[in-house]
Amino acid sequence: MTSLRLITGFCLTLTAPAAWASAEYDASALWLEQGVFCAVPIVDEMPAPGTAAGKIELFEGIPEFQWVTNEVPAVENISFGIKTEALDGRVYDNVILTLTHPEFRDSGINVQRYVTSLGGDGTSINAYSFDTLEEMEPGIWTFSATRDGELIYRASFRVVPPALSPEIAAACGGLPLS
Repeated sequence: MTSLRLITGFCLTLTAPAAWASAEYDASALWLEQGVFCAVPIVDEMPAPGTAAGKIELFEGIPEFQWVTNEVPAVENISFGIKTEALDGRVYDNVILTLTHPEFRDSGINVQRYVTSLGGDGTSINAYSFDTLEEMEPGIWTFSATRDGELIYRASFRVVPPALSPEIAAACGGLPLS
């Protein structure tokens, strides 16, 4: 079942630049990085009634972005998301994380939401993983984080057919290399 994934922990990432400019945030207050990684094991979950699955799944630590990009192939076992860090250590609690995306074929869902926290002493991540065919919709997928009606960040990804990003798709088991 589809699920938004919330991961908290610490990390350092050195990878390639993003495919196209797509993030809006205050760079004097927040560090932000967009990226893609192959799905990692789930260690727990939390209720999130505003999501398609009704939950967010949790990982142990923060996975490394294998690709620092905002172009994502629509294949199973791909995860993509936003890493953030408050530059002054500020904690943003009661953050509403909203993910907008093309309509899912069967359910018609195009918006998912849950409440989370960002910032503090380390890096936070909000990520999404493709688990079902219904959700692998090409188009623009946008994460936005707001608190008390104020935008913390907005960052978009372009989800593309696997043939347009064959290296990433193949690396995560979604497309055989020829």
